[in-house]
Amino acid sequence: MVDEQTSPAQPEQTEPQPQPRRRRRQRRIHRQRGAGDMMSLADRAKDLGLTTASLRRYVNLGLVTGSTEKRGNRIYVSADTVVTSPRVRVKMPEVAMAPAAAPALAAVAGRSATIARQTRETNVTVAVNLDGQGQCQAQTGDGMLNHLLAQLSRHGMIDVMVDAVDDGLPDNHHLVEDVGIALGRALRQAIGDGAGIRRMGSAIVPLDEALALVAVDVGGRGYAVVDAKLEGARVGSLSGELIAHFLERMAIEGGINLHVQVLRGNDPHHKAEAVFKALARSLRAAVELDPRADGAVPSTKGTIG
Repeated sequence: MVDEQTSPAQPEQTEPQPQPRRRRRQRRIHRQRGAGDMMSLADRAKDLGLTTASLRRYVNLGLVTGSTEKRGNRIYVSADTVVTSPRVRVKMPEVAMAPAAAPALAAVAGRSATIARQTRETNVTVAVNLDGQGQCQAQTGDGMLNHLLAQLSRHGMIDVMVDAVDDGLPDNHHLVEDVGIALGRALRQAIGDGAGIRRMGSAIVPLDEALALVAVDVGGRGYAVVDAKLEGARVGSLSGELIAHFLERMAIEGGINLHVQVLRGNDPHHKAEAVFKALARSLRAAVELDPRADGAVPSTKGTIG
């Protein structure tokens, strides 16, 4: 009987398994990094000690060195990318109070406030000091908004610090709205019970051909009537409607009755700046301490809360 010869066992043939899509994508990115030395925005932000949102903002503003590339909804940057104009958080300077000879000042010492507001759209910090020297540190990423905030601070003699980052919408709507909200809340908190203040103020301010009238009452009843005659106009990077919206949100959140009227003017920039200067002078008059009030709350109700 002939023995059957057995052949050595052959390795079982298996079909190559497809790689998971995510792994293939990671390897593709890895190869791309090697070729162009590119990396994800999140990875580079971590290396630089920044949030991804902050680095994205710098990239969108062109405030970085190195190569950047957008692929779909994602941004990739070279490994040598650095920020050329980093944002600096500024601590508000301490203000020395007047001698105790003025009882009204002593009653309302420390009229300052800091408000932090963070949403999925913006990250905003605002600090105000009603007894300041008109110092402004505004870093919003929008030059025109920074400029208008500087007018409000300087001519209102209110120290203002604003640090804001937004989601980069082209029209800056979320940025402007949330800065207005935070600023209004900071003013409300700094005013407090309003002991000893004048409460109301108004001003008419010219700027070349423009003339703006603003009146305010910081008595806790938030309301806004804004006729800035900026509809359909552009003021630098901002729309005229957005500037009006900022004023409305600031007034409502700040418990401020605000009336704005541009009496005349042609240049949108002149009209907007005249409005903010008039607002500054009005707020300065309203929150100033009245030496005759002797620390009393300026309301027959006994409260402006």
